[in-house]
Amino acid sequence: MRGWVAILLYLPGLCLGASFDFDPATETGIPYEHGYAYVGELKYPPDFTHFDYVNPDAPKEGVMRVGEQGIWDSFIPWATKGRSVWGTNFNEDHLDLVHDRLLEFARDELASAYGRLAEGVYVSPDESWIAFRIREGAYWHDGVPVTVDDLVYSFKIYTVDAAPTITQLFQVFDRVEVIGPQEVRYWVREVDRGDRMHPLLIGRAPVLPKHYWETRDASKTSIEPPLTSGAYRIGPYKLGRWVEYVRVDDYWGRDLPVNKGRFNFDVVKWDYFRDDQVRHEAVKGHLIDIRNESVPSRWFRSYDIPAKEAGVFNTKLFQEKRPAGLWWPIFWNLRQERFQDIRVREALWLAYDPSWDSESQQRGFWSQARSFFHGSDLAHSGLPSEAELEILEPIRHLVPGRVFTDVYSPPEGTGNGYTRKNLVRAVELFREAGYEIIDNVMTQVETGEPFEIRLVAVSAALGNSWIDYKQVLKKIGIQATLIAPEVSNWLYRMRSGDFDGGAIWFLPDNTPASLMIRQFSSAAAEQAYSYNWQHMKDPAVDAALAALARARTTEEFLAATRVFDRIMLWNFYFIPGTSKTNHGIVWWDKYSYQTDEPLVRLAYRDTWWWDAEKAARVEAYLGNQSE
Repeated sequence: MRGWVAILLYLPGLCLGASFDFDPATETGIPYEHGYAYVGELKYPPDFTHFDYVNPDAPKEGVMRVGEQGIWDSFIPWATKGRSVWGTNFNEDHLDLVHDRLLEFARDELASAYGRLAEGVYVSPDESWIAFRIREGAYWHDGVPVTVDDLVYSFKIYTVDAAPTITQLFQVFDRVEVIGPQEVRYWVREVDRGDRMHPLLIGRAPVLPKHYWETRDASKTSIEPPLTSGAYRIGPYKLGRWVEYVRVDDYWGRDLPVNKGRFNFDVVKWDYFRDDQVRHEAVKGHLIDIRNESVPSRWFRSYDIPAKEAGVFNTKLFQEKRPAGLWWPIFWNLRQERFQDIRVREALWLAYDPSWDSESQQRGFWSQARSFFHGSDLAHSGLPSEAELEILEPIRHLVPGRVFTDVYSPPEGTGNGYTRKNLVRAVELFREAGYEIIDNVMTQVETGEPFEIRLVAVSAALGNSWIDYKQVLKKIGIQATLIAPEVSNWLYRMRSGDFDGGAIWFLPDNTPASLMIRQFSSAAAEQAYSYNWQHMKDPAVDAALAALARARTTEEFLAATRVFDRIMLWNFYFIPGTSKTNHGIVWWDKYSYQTDEPLVRLAYRDTWWWDAEKAARVEAYLGNQSE
């Protein structure tokens, strides 16, 4: 009996539910759409042939070599342990080269996705279920057709066997059921209905082959290249060092509207570097071809090399059409009682001078952050609106009073590294929290314990940017140590709480709900391997996240993000620091691309193409240099 004839159900807890009556020999009659818009309307009509930001006639040839920092030890991005290699990403679907997904995001719309493996998507009027109809003719790289059984099996992996950060997200679904030869339906738990993110959550998850994984343990890390169905397959690699992705000539989805003009390189190679400075030198030395530069001093001073003067090496600032977010803001380990005191957190916030950081170090490369959604409509402004107050009033007793009365702004700085009045106020707040400066040391009065801080950075470049903050803390009697360990050790420290102050970027897109839940919810704080590294458990933040999940209109959605923004900022859980509004891309001039218009995500790996004439000029230049 074919798998779709029986209603197949997978769910945490094995709860059976009502089935959808259908005749196995016919279609269900569900009025599918060709895409799904989180807010607003779809830009592209049902008969569109390609996205506007691609070249549909781009040649299929050439190589792009990109660099990454750290190491990798697994091809399995949904596993609990291990550091999965770039190119097989789970959450960052725009970086995934090997998996097909039901939906593909359009990068020139705020939050819309169109059918890739699915030819149709439909959400029931009461939002209790989501149905997809998959395309006929899709097949895995071994030639086996993709079926609805694969969707059901993938759901089982993501609800039972995947990392907690993934299973937590998929808990909103009760079950999946097959309702036709090419159709499946996902049921949403009653308590979670109303969140318009659910179709995108299912739609952006990689689809996995049941016949391959049912004989393997999908929950474990693995260096065996898995069977996939996407535009590339994993080619040669050296564990922890590099991996090549080889384009599949007979990729089944090559001419789909969402894929036309994409995945143009014969090979995309990811090289790994233990040190970011070495990775920086690698692009100048032509060991890699392209880099997203994040250190302002390098951007302004380090790329004026002969190749640039010769016109074969490019530097250009690109923008993205989404919230700029926060670039490696400092956060405090809330497992420690001292950081539970809002007065301590505010004092540490006051000691940081973002105006000096921005003007003296970055010269406009970044912006001074004023919101978790910096540079977008999701960010708060002024005092709370009526729509925001509807969310805030029931939790007024859980929220700092200044949320209602004051307009948030970073500490007023002088541009000299510190401001005396800010430090005076910081010392007053420490005193109110039970600390005094004794013999030039900030000391807990009752215990006599000095207030010391261990700052742990992901890279030497980030650590260097904190040196001046470390010196300012010393002025108020706080001894801060600063380390930037190897990336795997840094990740272990963040996950295990072996730090006092750390950092993680917050780079939301236009549908940030799932990211916010993983990073800030109380539930995530108690989950192993979650991204709530600061161990924050705030019922007011949870209420704002719940309001975001309930949002059905643009007004409700924006009110929820702005309430969240205010609560986070006025609690001083993070020192926002800077926001990366510009992306400095440097590359050897071998490639062409379609548009300079800002996209939701940078798209050079899968939308740029090899320009043979330009590449020949680069090779000629390099040949002359070697003579």
